[in-house]
Amino acid sequence: MNMAIATPPEGTTSVVTRNQVVCFVNDELSAAALRKGLEGSNLSIRHGTIRNAIRMLETDADLFALVADISGIDDPFTELERLACVCPPDVRVALIGESREITFYRDLMELGLTEYLPKPLTRDMVLDQLRPKLLGDATHAPVDRGGHVVSICGAQGGAGATSIAINLAFQIAETTKAKVALLDLHLQGGEAAVMLGVRPGPGLRIALENPMRADTLFIERAAIEVNERVSLISADEDLDAQLDVTEAGVRHVLGLLRQRFNYIVVDVPVPFPPSMHPVINLSRHVLVLLEAEVTGLRNAHALRAAVTNIAAQDRVFTLLNRANRAGGLPRATIVKALGAEPDMVIPDLGKGMTQAVNLGIPALKHVSGLRRHLAPIVREITGLGAERKSRLRRLLGL
Repeated sequence: MNMAIATPPEGTTSVVTRNQVVCFVNDELSAAALRKGLEGSNLSIRHGTIRNAIRMLETDADLFALVADISGIDDPFTELERLACVCPPDVRVALIGESREITFYRDLMELGLTEYLPKPLTRDMVLDQLRPKLLGDATHAPVDRGGHVVSICGAQGGAGATSIAINLAFQIAETTKAKVALLDLHLQGGEAAVMLGVRPGPGLRIALENPMRADTLFIERAAIEVNERVSLISADEDLDAQLDVTEAGVRHVLGLLRQRFNYIVVDVPVPFPPSMHPVINLSRHVLVLLEAEVTGLRNAHALRAAVTNIAAQDRVFTLLNRANRAGGLPRATIVKALGAEPDMVIPDLGKGMTQAVNLGIPALKHVSGLRRHLAPIVREITGLGAERKSRLRRLLGL
């Protein structure tokens, strides 16, 4: 089958002057991943599938690249033939869909497609696999060896950042079966240890103030094993203590943790002192958590700008917590203030969250809906989805 949708050969210079990238997708999670991964391009994201793309191209073919969803299409190759009839040969075409079969992928590539990505999409998939082929650049540098750092930053006090950090760490561990470190960098008044019913020692402060004293045994002395996969590293320093946390100390502690753990979930104090900048630089995902309040909206803007300035690129995801809480700002007001829908949303899950804190257990064990609402966040971070895992378990008879 000869289809006129091939990309220009590698090493050649495209003569295309138009620069619009149009994406037709039928779910918001894919749209969010494309929005983040293709950020900085002349991007237009529309709801629909490859059939909507064909209808658009029948009247408007002035674009540089096209991304089309083939989910739910019984015969995608027939639709591709229709697409080839209306798509200019210099337009780069990529597809997303549900199939993970390698033979399906190879059949598509033989037709001259730029790329095919299976769902569920994540920002990193788009950055690493799609963006370089579609746009010819790579804003996402290869990640150095070591555990994946995820930072949680509360845009206002009491927004629930520590609670989300704890439960996110536990759900990542459950989903991936990997080793996860929960690092609470609130050395004074930190809440992670209290919420988990444990008492930390002095090891973290010593390591952060004097990295030369933090050797490979640091983790064994400072980490509290909450369960077989999750360990807590925190401190409980007096409120009048004069701390001297150094940038080198923070970098060294993170380096040690990244050698031993697959994921490091960090509860980061806000505003960021200079000593905390290595955390942001090493984070692949920074979750700015806010509630539907005026102060949260104001501070969320400042936090997003601070993260981008420190990391020299946008790694921020906005997480709206307790979204439907009584007395909160209307959703339309939040979207207008943020300039877009929040990337992630968790509703108010009731008194069970507070009860879990008082019991000293993760809320995942006490609040049935929390796991479902955390699943899209875990999928974005790990690339693994709860739905996919459950399907595999059914296929394997587990």
